[in-house]
Amino acid sequence: MSCCGQRRAQQRNTSSSAFTKERHPPRTSADRMPMGSAYFEYTGETAITVIGGVTRRQYRFAAPGVPVMVDARDRSGLAKVPMLRETREPSPTGD
Repeated sequence: MSCCGQRRAQQRNTSSSAFTKERHPPRTSADRMPMGSAYFEYTGETAITVIGGVTRRQYRFAAPGVPVMVDARDRSGLAKVPMLRETREPSPTGD
């Protein structure tokens, strides 16, 4: 009789581990790769650090007028921050 009890316990362990694996879908490349970028600059007088609402990345604006590249997924949230404005991509020569 103990043989049947062991098989039931083994089946329960197998089915519960299979359920656990199904609960966590595999990560896709969309989870790891940004969907593009945007540039913002700070118009205040000091420095500011902003955390992206989607990616949770920290963006440091160390000085006024210096463009900072941000993940495009954070774009709408950063656009709502006072004293931040979206700007063009800086030229490679710095002009």
